Amino acid sequence: MDAVEEIKTRLDVADVVQEYLPLKPAGSGSFRGLCPFHHEKTPSFYVNRPRQSWHCFGCNEGGDIISFVMRMEGMEFREALELLATKAGVELPTFDVKKQSDKKRLYEVNMMAAKYFRAMLLESPNAEHARTYAASRGIDDLTGDLWLIGYAPDGWSNLTEALTKKGATEDELIRAGLIGKREQGSGTYDRFRNRLMFTIADVHGNIVGFTGRLLSDEQKEAKYVNTPETQIYKKSSVLYGLDKAKGDIKREDLAVIAEGNMDVVTSHRVGVANVVASSGTALTGEQLNLIKRFTTNLAIAFDQDAAGNAATIRGLDLARQLDFNIHVITLPPEAGKDPDDVAKKDVNLWRDAIRDAKGIVDWLYVNAFRGRDVQKPEDKKLIARDLLVEFRRIPDPVERDGWVTRLARDLAVSEDALREAMKGMKPSPPNTVTTDAKHAEPVQKKAVEAESRQIQLQDRLLAIIQLKPELRALAQERLARYPLAEPEREDLSNYLAILADREFEDQSLDTLTKDLEKTATDLHELLLKQECERLEQEMRDAERLGDTARINALAAQFTQLNS
Repeated sequence: MDAVEEIKTRLDVADVVQEYLPLKPAGSGSFRGLCPFHHEKTPSFYVNRPRQSWHCFGCNEGGDIISFVMRMEGMEFREALELLATKAGVELPTFDVKKQSDKKRLYEVNMMAAKYFRAMLLESPNAEHARTYAASRGIDDLTGDLWLIGYAPDGWSNLTEALTKKGATEDELIRAGLIGKREQGSGTYDRFRNRLMFTIADVHGNIVGFTGRLLSDEQKEAKYVNTPETQIYKKSSVLYGLDKAKGDIKREDLAVIAEGNMDVVTSHRVGVANVVASSGTALTGEQLNLIKRFTTNLAIAFDQDAAGNAATIRGLDLARQLDFNIHVITLPPEAGKDPDDVAKKDVNLWRDAIRDAKGIVDWLYVNAFRGRDVQKPEDKKLIARDLLVEFRRIPDPVERDGWVTRLARDLAVSEDALREAMKGMKPSPPNTVTTDAKHAEPVQKKAVEAESRQIQLQDRLLAIIQLKPELRALAQERLARYPLAEPEREDLSNYLAILADREFEDQSLDTLTKDLEKTATDLHELLLKQECERLEQEMRDAERLGDTARINALAAQFTQLNS
């Protein structure tokens, strides 16, 4: 037995799922609850104990114990396997032992540093000014403990001395980015000195680095100092607070992206916990892929100073290319310049700002007019240039046309002039529907609906038969000329078992028989209709080619089919 099968043997899917959400009995060995992967009021999430599988009939997601943990924790396969192996007491085959051991050790060293910084903030006689500053930012003891916010004392070797006494080596401290080698001469120095320390964790809660902030804006140094790139810290791959926010992001189906650490800390403290920080940089592909594990909806909260900045706007391009649904939060000017200020002043103002966030095109529209005079031809040209590029990216032609009409009105120019200007812009917008596609769309939609109905009927029929195998002969009799399909894949078989528990719990054999007869009859009629339509289309094709023999053969098939 391999490790995966041993884990599945030792752990029960229902028990593991119930660590994340409440379940209630729902049939023979099945349980149901509210789906953790989409919003719903009526439970459509089912777990089947005999088959050790789960399925949601609302969002159509499903799988086994490993896929559930992957989705809930935002983990890759190996990561989920390791978590479950620990629960099950199973030893996984080793791989890259040294590399994994090195990473684990650096996590440990960073945790030692985080505890040291936290203790300094709470206990050091020389940290009174840091405690005063922390209090002024709304960092109470509970918040500080939760986020491991601390203080790096002034001095060149305090951290080094403290951690080497606890068993860390100088080489480990260097590789963790906590200390650096002196440029001249020998020796090392503490990288963080006399700063408020924010602990940075990866999506799974491993401590990978730190951000140190000056305690006074009057100091002539960089306001922030970050851990340099290390084996475990890549700034482009980390979002501050994601380890704590991922559950709320999934439940709200929305990730709020702020810029600073305190934006995140304060927002979580007042109860808005689906917030993370990009640390003042444009979102990277790695960060966006992390977020995509939990949602494809983003609400971006810019500082007032940054709103409208060209670099800020460009920073959203990658998210748009990755098909994120993007809104931009406009903060109330009177409430402060960033989410930290607004959330501290009134949490409801912050909640309202998130709720009222504008779609990206709407936000860009407003910003295109900012600081420009529509009476000046040159400004009109600049506004049109900025916005027409964006309009071309809108895939829906009706929405795109609406924006052009609005812009023509606001600039007091003709729509034809704007369309002419837009026509000359390249490249063409992605996902634009062509003329041929427009004509084909009703036919394609009809075909997709028919296929969906066919699958629905087939699944219902097979679920009844899986529950009551003695009804198979009756189903085949009702289907007449169409052979009854068999579920070849285990995951489909699991899905059918869960569907049976959901739809036919406690139903009598007589009731199930009547349901099967109706379902089989409906499926037969649908398949017959599809076959007739196929023959009619083939006859039309044969007529265009003048193929009399083919027409006669198809007509004979059609007559036989409907006899």
